[in-house]
Amino acid sequence: MEVAYLAGGLSQVIRTLIYDLDERGYVTLEQETRIKRTEKDKETSSLSNLELRLLKKLETAPKAQEIFDDQILRQDLMRLLLPVHARLDAQKLLQPASVQHVRRLMEGLSTAAILSFAGFKLSILLADGRSNISYLLFLVLAAIALVFALGYVATRRVASRRGRAYLAKMQDAFKHKLDESLEMIRSPGPQARAFSGAALYLIGLYGLGVLKGTTEAKFAETFEGVAGDRDE
Repeated sequence: MEVAYLAGGLSQVIRTLIYDLDERGYVTLEQETRIKRTEKDKETSSLSNLELRLLKKLETAPKAQEIFDDQILRQDLMRLLLPVHARLDAQKLLQPASVQHVRRLMEGLSTAAILSFAGFKLSILLADGRSNISYLLFLVLAAIALVFALGYVATRRVASRRGRAYLAKMQDAFKHKLDESLEMIRSPGPQARAFSGAALYLIGLYGLGVLKGTTEAKFAETFEGVAGDRDE
């Protein structure tokens, strides 16, 4: 799961795990983006702790979005991924923790500056006898929201600059393998397992979006628009 975590954080790991569990017959994708366990889920001796924890969440056949919204699940999976995180961090492939600290500091300072300016502007308006300050409040809230949105966009990637360069090289190196695997599921026919076993890393590396236009497009469709993309 190292490649999946580096490419898209915990959310990419979750998507990759669900794809693999479906390929191995433990879960199925149902209507309304629900993901349901099968009878095979009683045969769990070959499953990892990550897969077992995710299967527990799937007992109620949740919608895809509900999986990503479950903070307890995310915390449990992140604990299980600590060894993966440590290995990647040792190679300096992950964003350093200081990036998030700087982000929070800048968000705090920017918010304080906006509120300070708004307070000054408000005092001028009240001194002039103006009581309608709704537009000013709207601008303040919009400005603060923009600050946090920009902070999120700027730091949402798990990979450091070195990590992103590493991923780019991997994607270039395995492009031919991806094309070969996709060719197996381009047209209707026997349900080939193009990305099972050792080839699963391709899903972690490229994401489920590569399955669009194939016989396994249901995976891309199920998770399309689901929040939680590259959000760790």
